[in-house]
Amino acid sequence: LHYDLSIPVLDHLGMNHRRETTSAGFIVCFATVVSLVAPTAGLAVDAAVLDACRQYLRAEGAPPAEVLSTITAFDGDIDPILAALSDSPATERSDVSGVLARQSFRHPELKQRRAEDQLHFYVPDEYVPSRPYGLIIFMHGGGRTTPRDHPLHIVTHPDDDPQSIGLQPHLAKQPFILVAPSAPWNETTGARWNVAEADAYLRDVMEECCFRFNIDRDRIVLGGYSMGGFGAFHLCQRLNDRLAGGFIYSGAWKTMHWRAWSGVPLFLRHGRHDASPPDANGEGGRPRFTDVFYSRTANQRLRELKLPSVYVEDDGNHAIRPATEAMQAMASWARELRRDPFHKSAVAVTPRGWRVSTDTPTPHSRWITIHQLGEGTLDFDQVVLHGPSPSFEETAEDFGRQSLERTTLQAPAGVVEATIQPDNAIDVRTQNVRDFSLWLHPAMLDFSAPVRVSINGEASQHQVKASLLDALRSYRRLEDWSQIYQAELRLEVKAAP
Repeated sequence: LHYDLSIPVLDHLGMNHRRETTSAGFIVCFATVVSLVAPTAGLAVDAAVLDACRQYLRAEGAPPAEVLSTITAFDGDIDPILAALSDSPATERSDVSGVLARQSFRHPELKQRRAEDQLHFYVPDEYVPSRPYGLIIFMHGGGRTTPRDHPLHIVTHPDDDPQSIGLQPHLAKQPFILVAPSAPWNETTGARWNVAEADAYLRDVMEECCFRFNIDRDRIVLGGYSMGGFGAFHLCQRLNDRLAGGFIYSGAWKTMHWRAWSGVPLFLRHGRHDASPPDANGEGGRPRFTDVFYSRTANQRLRELKLPSVYVEDDGNHAIRPATEAMQAMASWARELRRDPFHKSAVAVTPRGWRVSTDTPTPHSRWITIHQLGEGTLDFDQVVLHGPSPSFEETAEDFGRQSLERTTLQAPAGVVEATIQPDNAIDVRTQNVRDFSLWLHPAMLDFSAPVRVSINGEASQHQVKASLLDALRSYRRLEDWSQIYQAELRLEVKAAP
């Protein structure tokens, strides 16, 4: 077993119960009373301002002029307003433990939209609704027609389920709830986690979990295996705002701009015999769909950029269940992760994902928004296959003629890297970007003093002020009350002479 730890990740850093058996035959412990959490009360909030804010957030187009006037005229404390707005509907947090199989969405705003999808949970015995837990979202493998109940094997115990991947025992004493959602249904692709609607679906999974359980939104970890590993290479970049870290077992990627991983510590596991040729009778073996080359290259590139990652390569093949040491290492690694919405560094890349030619724009990343790209390009790594295409019908000769190579691809994309410096300063480096915004909060800088911004060496000073309107616009860009910024600083990049 080979461990490769590149950069430390610490910087990112009274009911009666009964036992019943679910439809899948698993034991679940839960309370006889469902706990409802009421909205926060007692805040001194101007009702007219609060109503105007709610109208603004509900508006599909431009809000009425009087709504904007009320919001922009407000000059008081923003925090009580935001606290009142962020109070969610009553949550359904029951005191449960064990495996919860074949669950439908219950959130009032999601149960109809996600009526066909299934969720499977493992909740440790120590979980109580009064204590926030982290959340591990595990995306399953498979292909075009893998059924929606297949991810149940992710949350089961190997002693109870011969098809279990074996992860549950390693999380039993960890402060995480494990959820395995079914992939978006799409019979046209073997990469169902990489379809366009997957971004919104995973955000809905997070909201459903926060509705059911007391989840610490700064401790959400996303990853997957095989097809789910494709999805993790894709979605951990696109949803980086929401995540404390990501993990990938036996995955693969198409193109990558590695700076997009800044702020998302990554755990990689791969068996060195993942791909192997069939025997003389054409039996056995596995094509190079998820060759160990993909993880080795990812590990090398992350190390070169000094981005936080852990790589475990073992003597296994594509199967995940034998990778017990890697699973134990991942469980311990995840315990230390924590998202910091106000981290001093942020990087935005648009578009980002696993294939730049088809990835949709991703203008927002933490406290950066890219508004307009230039006419140039950005360098992406890509994996090029030489020889016959991998196939389950291939011969050993076909397998031997194949090789994989990392090359560079230029694509229309842009990047902004920003770092908060001492003395109320921000250093910004851009490539192929004309116009961008920095979203700021008093926890990041001193708003009472001028903020000095250097863009590619060109310095300027700005007076920044907290604004209720900017805070609402900040919510609309990410739709996450746990990372709100109170001032937008919009900036242009001077053209090179």
